[in-house]
Amino acid sequence: MEKFRYQLHAHTLPCSACSEMYPQELAESLFRDGYSGCVITNHFINGNTGIYRKLPWNEFVAQYEADYLELKKCGEKYGLDIIFGLEEHVGKGLEILCYGITPEMLYAHPELRERSVEIWHKTLKQCGAICIQAHPFREQPYIPEPQVLPLEFIDGIEVFNSDNYAENNQQAEDFAAAHPELILTSGADTHEGITACFGGIETAKRIRNEKELVEILRNREYTLIKEFDEDE
Repeated sequence: MEKFRYQLHAHTLPCSACSEMYPQELAESLFRDGYSGCVITNHFINGNTGIYRKLPWNEFVAQYEADYLELKKCGEKYGLDIIFGLEEHVGKGLEILCYGITPEMLYAHPELRERSVEIWHKTLKQCGAICIQAHPFREQPYIPEPQVLPLEFIDGIEVFNSDNYAENNQQAEDFAAAHPELILTSGADTHEGITACFGGIETAKRIRNEKELVEILRNREYTLIKEFDEDE
């Protein structure tokens, strides 16, 4: 049976200030390593954005749509499925991954400019999208207290992140074992082509758009890919 691999956590320039790659490099890396596609999850307005935060809302969102469309255009050359998403900082270094969201949804909800996991979760739920906490136990100076956000505001957690320490991923796995209702994800958190195909999910179905991604995740119709760089 044919299998399809998707990266769920990726950052590109110019929208993510911390990234070292543009959409073309990401697309090339995914194709070279046999992935079927990617969810582009650039840092949003309260995170490590590379876009001027004080732009009018529609202009700010347009930059993210443009970056997504550029990756989609690059991906078409390789037959890749490119799906829109984002990563947002909701306070104290804690971040969420938003799956099922579209640029159209963002344009319609300027209240998302506020740094509030409550507002994000409410809006995502109304739009049929889901909220996954990124790397919940990551230990870094910018995160004063690694922790899981209140469960009423998230649908799941990222249990494997290739940019984490192994023990932090294990903490996430242990937490997930005690909360089987949570959706579990895996991602590279890639900022450069060499790591673009670490982590992700493998499915028996192609994922062609945001709605199909949410269905796959909600129905648990996937397996997690958990791979580190052997040189690290």
